[in-house]
Amino acid sequence: MNLSLWCLAFSPRSISISRSISCSNHVFSYSRRSGTRPRQLKASKSKSDDVSADLVIIGGGISGLSAAIEASSGGKAVNHDSSSVVLLESQPTPGGRVSSDIINGFIFDRGYAVFVENYPQSQRLLDYSLLELKKYDPGALIHQEQSNRNINGNDNGIKRQMARIADPLRQPLRIMDAITSTVGTPMDKLRLIPLFYKVKTNSVTQLFSNDKEQEISTLSCLKETYHFSDKMIQEFFEPFLTGIYFCPLQEQSSHMFHFVFKMFAEGAASLPTGGMQAVSNQLMDKAKGQGVDVKLSHAVKNIQCHEESNDNDSVSYRYTIDTEQGATIHCKSIICATEGVQAQNLLSKIKGLESLNNMEKQPQRSVGCMYYSFQTETPVKEPILILNGGGEGSGPALTVSFLHIINDSYAPKGSGLCSIAIPSKYMHKYKDQQKKLDMMVYDIQQAQPGQFQGVQPANVHGGRDPSLFGEVSLPDGLFVCGDYMATATLNGAIESGLNAARCTVEYALAKCSNAMRRYSNAGRRDVPLTSNYNPKHNNDRSLEHKQCDVSL
Repeated sequence: MNLSLWCLAFSPRSISISRSISCSNHVFSYSRRSGTRPRQLKASKSKSDDVSADLVIIGGGISGLSAAIEASSGGKAVNHDSSSVVLLESQPTPGGRVSSDIINGFIFDRGYAVFVENYPQSQRLLDYSLLELKKYDPGALIHQEQSNRNINGNDNGIKRQMARIADPLRQPLRIMDAITSTVGTPMDKLRLIPLFYKVKTNSVTQLFSNDKEQEISTLSCLKETYHFSDKMIQEFFEPFLTGIYFCPLQEQSSHMFHFVFKMFAEGAASLPTGGMQAVSNQLMDKAKGQGVDVKLSHAVKNIQCHEESNDNDSVSYRYTIDTEQGATIHCKSIICATEGVQAQNLLSKIKGLESLNNMEKQPQRSVGCMYYSFQTETPVKEPILILNGGGEGSGPALTVSFLHIINDSYAPKGSGLCSIAIPSKYMHKYKDQQKKLDMMVYDIQQAQPGQFQGVQPANVHGGRDPSLFGEVSLPDGLFVCGDYMATATLNGAIESGLNAARCTVEYALAKCSNAMRRYSNAGRRDVPLTSNYNPKHNNDRSLEHKQCDVSL
């Protein structure tokens, strides 16, 4: 096996990118139709005139876009007409963390990412055929470093080699590779059996809700529940899971481990044609197709909450939003779909929510990613993930992927593109080194919310109550969503957005019901003026929707 690829993790290479551009300065995306031709999305022009909307969604990441799609379709189902939904995104492109930069024909996802095809919410909301997904091979190649001693016991230095960990369930022809692999120990291969049995015989809900199994750290789970050796943990589980969740195994949830292992065991990991930006663009196009007014480059400066009038409860605009671009929007409901820390800062400015300033902030995980391009022969010609099983002593890299081998849209013809995921703690070594080393470097802060222990860990399958921020109740008509409100995954981001959108529909129905009671009982003072609205548990669909003009 050619080991020259591993040098990419530690030393500069000559590449063809003429300049290095920070992800905060330049953003490009791909057209959904072709999936291969780049287009730069134009920002909506700000308007000084006041506008009104039924619902405003703040944040055009995956969660906000999912909320926009669900809310607009829910409003039409109730109203038999288009309810006005506005989405405000501060950046010139949608997607938040799920986005890509395109430079000289190379696609740079903002932080190394793969598309997990088996996520239930992704399957529900996305058209996979339009993404033109190209799959990774199951299993992985593991870079191993072992002490090399001769027959006399003398140390001949470090022996470096590539070993394969195969999935014989999906690649039966690889069964001998699985049996003879030097990754882990022979006993570790047997210890994989109960792990595979657990994730394959339990639903996602069961993996999260098993009362008999206390949530522990992933490291404790691997050692105490499955009894994997330190060798197996170092060579496979540590680089694989740290590359996904951006934190050490002792800071990862055992429930989240079982969930993501099930997703990879039962489905494929892939890359969309056009990069991860294609996922966000498809959601934005779908939202626009349902009538959502998407306003890019519109950063929210301030939110005001007004007292509602009982006399006109169903039509009053309770909220006023001011943007940095000078626009003012009056609306009945808001979904704040920004990252958790940003949501906390923004909502704390609302009268009555000042206590959020004093609330402990949810821990955030950061990650680094470097890209190299090259015109020489690719060392590994298989579409497979490469893991650094040598531990930190062999270098900072966690994972290596040759992206053009997996999906050829990532690099121009005749060129290659290598992606290396690196723990954030090493990124200070590469700060301001893009031009010197002639590479692309991403140091993604707040790349993912913490998922184990700490404040409001992002490990809740089904999502938290969107009408609460922590334990603080939000004003009626104000909801929050994001992966921090569910699980620290793309699936969690979508799930949380859908939850918040359904709450806005329930809220609109409750307001309509209140109004109908007032009009039909005009003059009576013994009729209660409150509804049975509960944002999380109200599943009553028996209201006579057709008799009341409900808008979000």
